[in-house]
Amino acid sequence: MTTILAFVFVLGLLVFVHELGHFIAAKRSGIRVETFSLGFPPKLIGKRIGETEYRIGIVPLGGYVKMMGENEFDDDYVPQEGDFTAASIWKRYIVIAAGPIMNFITAAFIFFIIYWANGIPEPIPDTIAANSIMPGSPADQAKMNPGSQLLAIDDIEFTDYKELIAYINERPNVPIDFTWKDGDSVVTAAITPGEKTVTDSLGNEKVVGQVGIGISNAFEYKSVGPFKALGEGISATVYLTGQMLDIIWQAVTLQISIKNFGGPIMIAEQAGRAAKQGFLSLLGLAAFLSVNLAILNILPIPVLDGGHLVFLTIEAIKRKPVSLKGRLIAQQIGMGLLLLLMVAITYNDIMRVVGGFFE
Repeated sequence: MTTILAFVFVLGLLVFVHELGHFIAAKRSGIRVETFSLGFPPKLIGKRIGETEYRIGIVPLGGYVKMMGENEFDDDYVPQEGDFTAASIWKRYIVIAAGPIMNFITAAFIFFIIYWANGIPEPIPDTIAANSIMPGSPADQAKMNPGSQLLAIDDIEFTDYKELIAYINERPNVPIDFTWKDGDSVVTAAITPGEKTVTDSLGNEKVVGQVGIGISNAFEYKSVGPFKALGEGISATVYLTGQMLDIIWQAVTLQISIKNFGGPIMIAEQAGRAAKQGFLSLLGLAAFLSVNLAILNILPIPVLDGGHLVFLTIEAIKRKPVSLKGRLIAQQIGMGLLLLLMVAITYNDIMRVVGGFFE
């Protein structure tokens, strides 16, 4: 039950702020909004206030804001006052971009709350911790958590995290006994590093082992004021954005496998695990996922916000909208790509769960 509630809280929060961004920008731009929905149809409950119906859908994996005249594909359609298509290009840019922007703002605000309440992490000399865990990685499957303090590897106590990284890199596909500390609990588990081909400074390729953890010194927390916390929250969001863009680039260039990515099942597992560690941990996961959602939506794929921004850019350059045929073809291709990605990620989730039963 904890996992389900945590999943609903995190996903509901992120979808709400994303769609709220579109909604507020549309209203401020004089665009009429027909529907504001959390979740997809069929409708569970709904209430109309003014021109807008506010809904909660049965399928809780997203949401949408439906604006007047937004999806008119008839070449003979004449935009009416208050329609999305009747607004200027710049207003439509703002409305489309407002969703991802709200997710970035939400992430920065959550980090601000965490830092103000919990303090700023400062490294502790001669200690090593897993400051991040890649979803679906060997470390994640072994239930290691962000912030876990690494005590020993193969009964060797490391004080220099660079030496520890080198030790792991030298052992692809070789089981390693990790001992780490989560709070007051000490855990030991065998983790087998996966393979990754890298190129050194001389241009030589070699295979290294990786377990999917970001390693650094362990941290202690120092109290800070609100302005310092806000600055650190913005910095954390910018840093995380860069990290996620790098991961996407590695996936596109086939440097990492799609098997490293997960979907709703993985998010639910992570949310349940974070909730058991405390509310601030759950908020940290929400901030991380908020950045993910923002970046996903600005990718230049038709049917996503980024795809709509591409259409608007073409319209601004050509001084006329993309043709009906062109939009339909692009959206069909985009939907096909997303469906393939969803199938692959869902398969990863299922195989990860099934594999867990036989560990």
